[in-house]
Amino acid sequence: MTANEPDEPQPAAAPLRIEQLTESYRFDAELATLLTQFQYEKDGLTLTAAESRPIPTHHITAPTAGLNAVFEAGASLVFVCYADREHTMVNPIETVVIAALMEAIEQAPTARSDGGTDRPLGEGPTATADRPATHPTTRPTKTTGTEPHPTVGVVSPHNAQRGVLNTVLAEAVTANTVEKYQGGERDIIAVSATVSDPQFARHEDRFILNPRRLLVAISRSKRLTVVVCSTALFEVAPQDSDRLDAGPIWARLFTQAVGRDPTPAWAGSLGAFVGNTTGEHAAVPVEVYPSTIATDGGDR
Repeated sequence: MTANEPDEPQPAAAPLRIEQLTESYRFDAELATLLTQFQYEKDGLTLTAAESRPIPTHHITAPTAGLNAVFEAGASLVFVCYADREHTMVNPIETVVIAALMEAIEQAPTARSDGGTDRPLGEGPTATADRPATHPTTRPTKTTGTEPHPTVGVVSPHNAQRGVLNTVLAEAVTANTVEKYQGGERDIIAVSATVSDPQFARHEDRFILNPRRLLVAISRSKRLTVVVCSTALFEVAPQDSDRLDAGPIWARLFTQAVGRDPTPAWAGSLGAFVGNTTGEHAAVPVEVYPSTIATDGGDR
């Protein structure tokens, strides 16, 4: 084309196509159903997921009935709730609970320190010319003595709590913030809500009361998520007027998972839960609530 020739018309650019991914290769169908009902159905999405992958029980040694209620529930999500209204960015009660949970799990020697995975952070297997990116054809339906150690991690909204946890947890356990864990995964994840002071929670609702951040935290696990939180969080709603109709975020997740009038699988003191009755907070009441949601949307 010379300087005197008119420009040739260019073909119109094709509109960008947006695909909303609804299939997870990380968590199982129970957690997919819960996440759909809790948040994603508002966006017109229904999540699907992998078949159940039970915890390799030969790697679990639960020395108390309370800890046993967490690991033997057969649920993908378990709440460990306690009665306290005092703590803000560091929570010694949750530190004790999570340390006991992690000590009950026989762990591999090392883990990554950044909360990510040792493989690329995609949710599915890598596709090749002779193997499309689909679900594996087989998954374990029961635990055997040959299964590897479960990978474990802890998610907390506050760096201060993360720092305390890292001083008491084994090297193989990764404790990190929600932001650091986004895109990462572990077989078993413990979520430390940390904040138990309702007034403090209201002042930092973008952190502790944000449903998207909560979804990221509980969806990092492949086998089991244990949410450790104060019952005081169940009464706190976000200040944002656009989200007031949703009510208290943590209460909504709890109710969606275990029902409106649940019976705890175990109830007792913190000392009885961890097996140490001499600690400063040993008398604090603790209750264990496994999820009762079924993959068909009803109760299990």
